[in-house]
Amino acid sequence: MKATLEIPDDLYRRVKARSALEGRPLRSVAVQLFQNWLNDEPSPPVVSVIALSADRKPTRFDKAPWLAITKPYLKSEMSHDMDEIRATIAEGWSEDVAEKVNLASRKS
Repeated sequence: MKATLEIPDDLYRRVKARSALEGRPLRSVAVQLFQNWLNDEPSPPVVSVIALSADRKPTRFDKAPWLAITKPYLKSEMSHDMDEIRATIAEGWSEDVAEKVNLASRKS
């Protein structure tokens, strides 16, 4: 079967040069790559690290790999409502400021 693939020019030149150095036709390199890819273990699907609740619609960020760093900090009882998040931040900030004010007043 014939197939047409569009690949970047630079990549094509590099693959073509290497296949020539090895004395292999480009077709055999492509076939080998496809066979190796099919023989490899399939990579696990990207799973969202944010549990979707029944009332929450998925967003484009749910499968973002950079969200994986948050996984250790997520708890099922956590809210993802922005007003609650802001209130929690404000509460933590006010506690931090109050602690600094107390420390400053003790020093004086």
